[in-house]
Formats: sequence, structure tokens, C-alpha cells
Amino acid sequence: MNLSPAIGIIGVLYAAFTILLAGLAVYALVLTIVFLRLRIAELKRSAPSKNSP
Repeated sequence: MNLSPAIGIIGVLYAAFTILLAGLAVYALVLTIVFLRLRIAELKRSAPSKNSP
């Protein structure tokens, strides 16, 4: 009984799935960083300046 083709197909699918998951994780990280930078800039703009009474 030779299982090498099945193991090869499963290996390729596993590698593709892992790469896809890593890509989604990087995408989510980039979106989070961009969102946080925009939010911080918005909060800085709306904060009252320190030298105004």
C-alpha cells in the first residue's frame, strides 16, 4: 500500500492553508496598526491644547 501521493496532496493543502492563515494574520496586524494610528491622530486633534485656559 503506497500512501505517498495522498500524503503529498495533504502536505500541499496543509502548506497552502498555513500560508493563507499567515497572510491573514499579517493583514489583520497591518489593519490594526493603521486603525490605531488614525485613532491616535484623531484623539490628539480633539484633545484640548495644554496652553489654552
